Amino acid sequence: MHLSSHISLKIGVFISNGIHQMNDFQPYEFSGSQNELIKNLSGKMRFVSYFLIGAGVLITLAGVITVFRGGIGNIITGVAQGIIGIWTNKAASAFQRIVVTEGNDIENLMGALGELRKLYTLQYWLYIILLIFLAITLVLGLVAGVAKVGR
Repeated sequence: MHLSSHISLKIGVFISNGIHQMNDFQPYEFSGSQNELIKNLSGKMRFVSYFLIGAGVLITLAGVITVFRGGIGNIITGVAQGIIGIWTNKAASAFQRIVVTEGNDIENLMGALGELRKLYTLQYWLYIILLIFLAITLVLGLVAGVAKVGR
């Protein structure tokens, strides 16, 4: 059974007649101040997500307009920004669900963390690819410089 789907705790209670009975506790709920912190985070994440989605759309459109003059980089950048914005929005919604629902705080928290993991996994791989391209560019520049000096 997945941990996040089983959030009710059970405890054995020994009743006076000797019968052992299991009672359910209520699922964990965050406190008011914790909910306020999560709500604040969710609101800021949602603002950033709208900005990223809007910027992604504008950058993609600029890339489409200038595709014949090298705008393909803008298209790739714009699509990546849009995806990051969408996943940020999904994470913000998952954090907001923690605040507005009862009985599912841990499950909603795990969903929000899953969305953040997707977001940061995408950014991680984009930066890895960027570093590889930078390394290739650096090596090619050094080889071209050495070849030019050697003439």
